[in-house]
Amino acid sequence: MAIVTLCPQCQTAFAIHAEHYSAADSWVRCGRCAHVFEVDQHLYELDENKSTPATVEMPVSKRTLDRLPKPAPLIHQWVWGSFALFMALGFCFQVLVFQRHQWRAQNPEFTPVLLGLCATLGCDLHWPKEPSQVSIATGGFKSLGDNQFIFSGSIKNQSDWPVATPLLELSLTDDVDAAVVRKVFTINELGVNEILRARRAQAFELQFTLDPALSGSVTGYRAFLFYP
Repeated sequence: MAIVTLCPQCQTAFAIHAEHYSAADSWVRCGRCAHVFEVDQHLYELDENKSTPATVEMPVSKRTLDRLPKPAPLIHQWVWGSFALFMALGFCFQVLVFQRHQWRAQNPEFTPVLLGLCATLGCDLHWPKEPSQVSIATGGFKSLGDNQFIFSGSIKNQSDWPVATPLLELSLTDDVDAAVVRKVFTINELGVNEILRARRAQAFELQFTLDPALSGSVTGYRAFLFYP
């Protein structure tokens, strides 16, 4: 019977002689894939009537083995693997916490999970505030007489997910574009929902009365949306 060793990485068989055991403390390097392994851990008997492997891999020297990277102990692999998994989970957790509002908007099915997470961490959960994704389209501003004015328009969400409805600041200006009076209108005063659906708009209409001392100087307006 001939003794052979089998490379555990590429499964190539090599004929083994007694001098291979002492040359490098039974460590050898596969001639096909360069994997280093202990020869006495992978020995097999081969019927001499069958062809013996033609390739004989000479063992590496002790000095060469010292320069080769040794396989990390199993405990070290487990520690580093656990550390990498912990870091990955920590990163995902941070993304989930800091992007929770957008996650809720893009994946409504996660709302119960996010609510439970915020209940544990003491954080809030609301619809995302996207100032760059909301715009105002005015329908008109005019005087109705008797110091009464009307301002109408619509607020549009340009993003692909729901967002929180912003507040509206309206400034009435004089003929040199200086603000005569300024007021912030809440969602309730605008008569719109607190959520703007994706790619949708909500119309509003504001009617108000000014002090007679101010109404005569009003010639224009400025309006913009913002989140508190």
